[in-house]
Amino acid sequence: MSRKREFTAARATRDEWLAQLPLREYFVDHGATTEGREALRCALEEGGEREIQRVLESHPRLLVQRLTSGMGWVIPQKRLGSEFVTDFLVAEELSPGFYWQAVELESPRVRMFTKTGDPSRYLVHAIRQIQDWRSWLESNQPYASRPQSENGLGLIQISPRLPGLILIGRRQATSPKTNGLRRQMMADLRIEIRSFDSLIDTPERMPLYVRFGDLSWA
Repeated sequence: MSRKREFTAARATRDEWLAQLPLREYFVDHGATTEGREALRCALEEGGEREIQRVLESHPRLLVQRLTSGMGWVIPQKRLGSEFVTDFLVAEELSPGFYWQAVELESPRVRMFTKTGDPSRYLVHAIRQIQDWRSWLESNQPYASRPQSENGLGLIQISPRLPGLILIGRRQATSPKTNGLRRQMMADLRIEIRSFDSLIDTPERMPLYVRFGDLSWA
């Protein structure tokens, strides 16, 4: 078989595989991440939260590379009933099933912590957002996880205990003296708290199920 025919056969197999995926319109396993990082860098310097939302919607692999093992689903602005709209929901399919993560964006121009070392009102608001989403999922999990073909949201196997990621502020505006408190808050709340610079850096490739010790998902 020629290389061209091999490529065509492989492409057909891949297309068939993609066609069978749930929520396939949100599946991400490729993308120009260098271009995405440059677009995000510009948005951080010149724009605000809405511009960053648009960049991440256009370059979802920035989130996939940061939060998964390399491929997954990125769903922007998912409505949870009439009460809430998430910034992003990110999922990865692992051996036990789908592992979901909630992403909340705050402004890159606000601080994580006050000058006295307390969580800023912006960080407190972001934490409350994720907690509200969890509370909604606790009350509506069957509806949320039911396939769209059965009038559900299609968030397969989503758990009310899903971990979160808050992106807020810039690294240079965050004092290293707050790192200990931030680590403790992340462990207690199951919410990772990072500056937007973490999306520009070379990805750590440490999915949240590893970071939060959910090793049964590995």
